[in-house]
Amino acid sequence: MDYAVIDPDDLERVEGRPCDLRRLSDAAGMDNVAINRFDAEPGEQLPLAYHVHDTQEEAFLVLSGTLHVETPEGDHVVPEGSMFAAQPESPHRAYNPEDADERVSVVAVGAPSVDDVAPYEADE
Repeated sequence: MDYAVIDPDDLERVEGRPCDLRRLSDAAGMDNVAINRFDAEPGEQLPLAYHVHDTQEEAFLVLSGTLHVETPEGDHVVPEGSMFAAQPESPHRAYNPEDADERVSVVAVGAPSVDDVAPYEADE
């Protein structure tokens, strides 16, 4: 049997990201699911770009603050304690608006753990 207890604050911040990203599943040695913690200050977004996944399902559980998610169908407001889910082929961009009063902290879960992300142009 193999177990892990991970404190995200003990992990290195991933460089080159728009906000503070810690890769939890990597630290736990998990291969089938991607689990990440994002902390975004006002004006920061979680992903590198507005994007879409071919096969990955993705969910954002808001630990604190309020997450905003842009989609082709409009913006979604996800309050603390709630979850936003995106099915494969559903473009989205999660962010903390510039006029937000506080940081947003989110745990993102994606499965399967594949690198199938592609940029999405909102005018497509």
